[in-house]
Order: sequence, then structure tokens, then C-alpha cells
Amino acid sequence: MKTKPQNKKIIILGSALCCLLIVLLSWQQRSWRTMDVILFMGQSNVSGAGGDAAQAPELTEGAGYEFRAVTDPNHLHVLEEPFGEHENRGALDDTEILERNGSMATAFVNAYYEETGTPVVGISASVGSSSLDGWLNRGRKEEAAARLEEAKECLKKENVRIRHIYMLWFQGEADANLKTTKDEYKAMLRQLVSYMEEQGVEACFLVQLGPDLTDPSKHQEIMEAQLEICEESEDIVLVSELPAELTGEDMKDEGGIHFTQKALNLIGEDAGKNAGAYAASLSDSGENGGEQP
Repeated sequence: MKTKPQNKKIIILGSALCCLLIVLLSWQQRSWRTMDVILFMGQSNVSGAGGDAAQAPELTEGAGYEFRAVTDPNHLHVLEEPFGEHENRGALDDTEILERNGSMATAFVNAYYEETGTPVVGISASVGSSSLDGWLNRGRKEEAAARLEEAKECLKKENVRIRHIYMLWFQGEADANLKTTKDEYKAMLRQLVSYMEEQGVEACFLVQLGPDLTDPSKHQEIMEAQLEICEESEDIVLVSELPAELTGEDMKDEGGIHFTQKALNLIGEDAGKNAGAYAASLSDSGENGGEQP
């Protein structure tokens, strides 16, 4: 039985349409880039009060970008130091108390990218002299959440597929000054991380607080609280204990609180390597997470 000419035309047309659809889907998949989003949260050492942008490492090509929620929420920018220099707004505005001179962000992103092969979109969401109580009750967590939501919208426009969303937490001096107890600190950090997880954050990467060089016992309870909560929680991941070892004169400024750029580079590299290894282990196990376009 011979196929009628009309049927042949239908078959040919259908085949052509299928091929075109495959090509279009393939093109769309190639046009979307995949990146991980990380909020840099905490107090002055995340803001980079003691840093020096000129001494920060050169960014590995393709490794990192910055979402600027305040100065340009419609576009991604290649990450540069000082990271978050002008990203002050609302509850996350520390312009009156410090200058953002250079951060750990570039060192972190380079190391993370080396481990994962996935670029990072960094979001500046820190504020100097901030306690955990302040993060929970003074609009700071809400401002961080708003920046994350704005970043999601921007990345969608930029054809970026989000693989993972994390928060990096480096803080504790303010709570040590307030004599926050170990149990209080753990409970408040648990509350903050849980809130951020409701916004899409998958895990918290924690950099342990270092000692106060003028009074080594001052930060001890907070440092212990941070180690304990990481041991107790699967979603709060200790990525660096290095600050406790950086006690040399060239590691902190004259006040003994702010890490120098030399120290920030070391901390960022250590934290980025460990955070990247964590993210890579999830990908190896098939837990890709993330948001689809």
C-alpha cells in the first residue's frame, strides 16, 4: 500500500517541526547560565572595614559576579573590591560607622569556583556592629531577604539558572560585647537561619569568630556556641576556624577587631574551599537543588 502524497507532506512537516523544537530547546538550554547565589551576612569583618582592595586577589575569570541591590538592581556586575562598597540601604546601612575598604569576597569566590566550577553571585548583606538580636528585631533579616528576592528577579532577566542559594555568616563580636550566653546565641542563630531558609536559602556557611586580641577570653563563649550549633545542625556548616589562628600583629588593625586584607584573603580562601567542597558533594550525590527558570 502506497502512502498518499498528502500524508507524505504531513509526515515531512511534522518531522521538520520536531527538529525545529529540538533546536529551539537546545538553544534555550545553552542560553541559560548556571550559578550559585551567596549572601555575605554578618558584621564589620564581612563589610571589610579593615581591608584594602588593592591587596585583594585578582578575580579568577568567570568565577564571580555581584548583585547590587541598591545601586543597580537590574544588572549583574563582575565582582570587584571593595565588595558591596555602596550597597547601603535601610537596616543594612553602616555608612555612619565604617568604610568598606576591601573584603574576603573575592578570595572566597575564587576558592569556591575552583572546587565547584560554578560561578557565584555574591549579595552584600552585612552591617557593622550588629548583634543577632539586631538581626532578628531591627529589620535586618527582612532587608537581606528583600535583596535575595530582588536578585532572583534580576537573574531571571539575565538568563541565569540558580543552582544553590547559601548564606555566609561571619559575626559575633557584638554579641560577645553584650555578654550573650551560649544558649541565647545558638537559639537566635537558629531562628535567623530558619527565617532565611524560608526565603530560599539552603544552608548557612559559618566562619567562626576569632579571639579578641586584648582579652582572649572575651569571645570564647560565642566561639564555643558557634562550634556547637554546627555540630548539632546539618544546615549550619562550619567552613572556617581560621580566624582563631590569625593572632599576629599584621592580621588585625590597631583596634584589634577588624581583620586586615591579608587575613581576609586567608579566611576567604579557607571558607570558600570548604564551602565549595560541601556544595560539590551535594552535586556528586545528585542533590542539585536550586531554582529552575
